[in-house]
Amino acid sequence: MNISTDFKAHSPAEKLSGEGYEWWYFDGQSHDSEYHFVIIFYHSNPFSVNNIKELSNGKFKNPAPAISVSLYRKSKPVYYSFLEYEESSFHWDEQEMELRVGDDLFNYRPKEQKLLVNLRLDQKLDSGHFIKGSLKAEGSWPNPQLIHSENDDRHAWNLIMPRMDWEVDIETGLHEDHKVVQFKGIGYHDHNVGQEPMKDSFKDWYWGRYHFEEFTLVYYLMNKHQEEQMEAWLIDHDNKTVLEYFTDQKLSYFSRNVFGLHSAKKIELNSNQASVNIQYRNKIDNGPFYERFQGNAILRYNDEVIAAQGISEYIYPENIYNSLFWPLVNMRLRYMYKDAHWVQKSSLMYPWTW
Repeated sequence: MNISTDFKAHSPAEKLSGEGYEWWYFDGQSHDSEYHFVIIFYHSNPFSVNNIKELSNGKFKNPAPAISVSLYRKSKPVYYSFLEYEESSFHWDEQEMELRVGDDLFNYRPKEQKLLVNLRLDQKLDSGHFIKGSLKAEGSWPNPQLIHSENDDRHAWNLIMPRMDWEVDIETGLHEDHKVVQFKGIGYHDHNVGQEPMKDSFKDWYWGRYHFEEFTLVYYLMNKHQEEQMEAWLIDHDNKTVLEYFTDQKLSYFSRNVFGLHSAKKIELNSNQASVNIQYRNKIDNGPFYERFQGNAILRYNDEVIAAQGISEYIYPENIYNSLFWPLVNMRLRYMYKDAHWVQKSSLMYPWTW
């Protein structure tokens, strides 16, 4: 993994291989932890069954732009979408620093020592569910040398904003029955580029972030095919300084989900001066190759014990290529260039896939 914290690397990759993928990831949670969201813009979607089939047949695939939106209230999904488009629906304006996929977009606005991020959503699904509104964030410029690592891997992770302050104003619901969701909170943003299938780069990957009152914990634990890359950092709220680099990690309490995915539910991180215990609490996304959790973290640092809630995730990419699971993927992933799956047309059935 090539790691950076340089905002200059926010633009789409100039050259993306036929087997490559790219995404911009945003998450956030309200200050009272009632609401959480995860929004991902894809230049090329690594979970596209259509493109995986083409690659397996030796065909070159075009980029598959997509966007996924997950909104949770009290650990339960209240809106979910995963929309994939044709290549022509992806637009990047370098001068405006604005990226658009379909009718959804985000842009960056530098302002003195701050970076402003604006997201706009406008979706209406075949089931009748919809989401519309804005999400605005502000945070301190990250130090380009905050975290830096170069190697021969074909995967790059740019930690653009370890911590940002969100203001959310959206409407969501079913048909005309809508609910206004407004809150302020904290969140996170990164940019990933891979030039080969994820399964060729690593076996599995745990990552997450927890915002304490004065610090942000970001961890990145990857089991590669020949080695491990276990990284975790405690970062100050100005996004300028790594206060602790955790050199020791332990995964425990392994269990399987209904699809046979085998992952740890407890993570321990240690350094000379600090320790963190992360316990996965509520599973908010559950699938054959991907899990997302709300978790609790206990930090022991400077003779203090501090608690935080946050988001943890796990992926096992080999299962993406298992055709046994493709019917499940096709129930959730809406290909906008062809007719919707019958489950996606049902206001009663589609939420069962969330």
